[in-house]
Amino acid sequence: MSVARVGAAVLLSWCSLLAGPTASLASPGAAPHQGEAASDPVIEAGKRMYREGVLPSGELMQGIVQGDIPLTGEQVICGRCHRRSGLGATEGQEVAPPITGDILFAPLRVPTSKPPLAPELRPAYTDETLRRAIRDGIGANGQPINPLMPRYPLRDEQLDVLIAYLKTMSADPHPGVDERDMHLATIVTEGVAPLTREAFLNVFEAFLKQKNTETRHETHRAEHAPWHKAWAMKPYRKWVLHVWELSGPPDAWAEQLRAKYEEQPVFAVVSGLAAGPWRPIHDFCETHQVPCLFPSTDLPVIDEDDFYSVYLTRGMALEADLVAKHLADGGLLSAPLVQIYRSDEPKGLAAAAQLRHQIEQDGGQITDLMLADGSAPGEDLWRSAVEQAAGGTVVLWLGSRDSAGLLETGAGDQLVRIYLSTSLHRAEHAPIPAESRERVYLVHPAELPARIPRLLIRSTGWLKSQGIYVPEAQREQADAFFALKMAGEGIKAMRGFFVREYLIERIEHMADNATYSSIYPMIRLAPGQRFVSKGGYILRPSLQRPGELEGVTPWIVP
Repeated sequence: MSVARVGAAVLLSWCSLLAGPTASLASPGAAPHQGEAASDPVIEAGKRMYREGVLPSGELMQGIVQGDIPLTGEQVICGRCHRRSGLGATEGQEVAPPITGDILFAPLRVPTSKPPLAPELRPAYTDETLRRAIRDGIGANGQPINPLMPRYPLRDEQLDVLIAYLKTMSADPHPGVDERDMHLATIVTEGVAPLTREAFLNVFEAFLKQKNTETRHETHRAEHAPWHKAWAMKPYRKWVLHVWELSGPPDAWAEQLRAKYEEQPVFAVVSGLAAGPWRPIHDFCETHQVPCLFPSTDLPVIDEDDFYSVYLTRGMALEADLVAKHLADGGLLSAPLVQIYRSDEPKGLAAAAQLRHQIEQDGGQITDLMLADGSAPGEDLWRSAVEQAAGGTVVLWLGSRDSAGLLETGAGDQLVRIYLSTSLHRAEHAPIPAESRERVYLVHPAELPARIPRLLIRSTGWLKSQGIYVPEAQREQADAFFALKMAGEGIKAMRGFFVREYLIERIEHMADNATYSSIYPMIRLAPGQRFVSKGGYILRPSLQRPGELEGVTPWIVP
């Protein structure tokens, strides 16, 4: 069985029943949460059974569902249904309940705030009854478990390994949360333009001020919540923001992040801006198991095995894939193809590497021309590019100043297409010269420019009401607002189970129904996916309305 979506109302009822009173809360100096210190080989083997469906022997686990249907591989992975957090999931009317050790090995009761204790709905599991449940489908109360739960023909010693791992899983709050506050961070690196930095951080200051002011009475309510409303009131926490400013080159960021985290652990990193690759921040968050939610970056890390970092798009890699697909759709993969980029521009380097990979994978050939650090493109470069790409395409992973030599002189007359990146060229500030409009295409991994004002009406209205709207930092402010909204909704939906993995799982469930999507027209996030916007448009300069861009393709997901 593979459960893909978490239903908030159903899961809430399960968690409220199973968990009972909120457990003791982690202090800023708390020990690493579950799985962070992975040294016990038995626990590691149990984790692999739970997350990968692989036995300690290396064989794949097998199971039986609905009495006689054999399953293997991903279908029997415990974490597919009960999720990485162990806090469960639902699909339609079917429920995979929480199975963290502190829930399984405690009696199940209806929560009450005053004695006497409510009657047990089921007794606490023991190792013996849990083995029976996993192997034979009989619960701690002696009743059959839902037939959609696989029965696993495992030996006692194999079950003991899995159970040892389940006992390490806990619904206790993770570091960064105490009884009153939730600590969050956002990250800004050296090199971000001062205007952009200020506009970005103003969104956080205004958002947290409003959020904490509007809910300032919740602390009192939480202390006196009746039992039937405790699930809504007791999880309230005041948000405390930490701005982690990083200086120096990217290879110096890891140590700075470690020091800041040791000084005050945070529950999650929300958004962020980096003048350069996001890789050092990504690696820090994965190592310390800290959710990193929707940083505003064109250089995300693309790794299917990583869990804690969730991005808006694949950035420059997505743009390269859009170029490759548009070339393929136009039958131009076999035509000459040249790409030009700077050696000192990380965005261009990333895009060029991905386009080269994709073209070669599709059986085509591509020629690279690279500008050395600080050098300006001259006539020799353009002449060489046009000669090598005659009858084909040149892709410019360059800014508007560097691109001008090819676009303004009309040197591209021999070319079929010239591609630009809207992330680098910023065509809204540097209109395409008339000489080149008929052959220029722009890769655009966001909503069509003419539709952006309507798409952002919610954030723009709020920003203006706060007196902090900066048109020059439109994307960064819109992305920050999106990240804060998604974090807030996800934290609210956690209902007091302050487990970092659970926050990401809740956001996975909610993204499809988000009422605000920043500058992206279509967002989706299924379990295991780490990019909410997966496509883009190909634009071209309008021949009728100089200075405007218009779409020539529908939304493309390469």
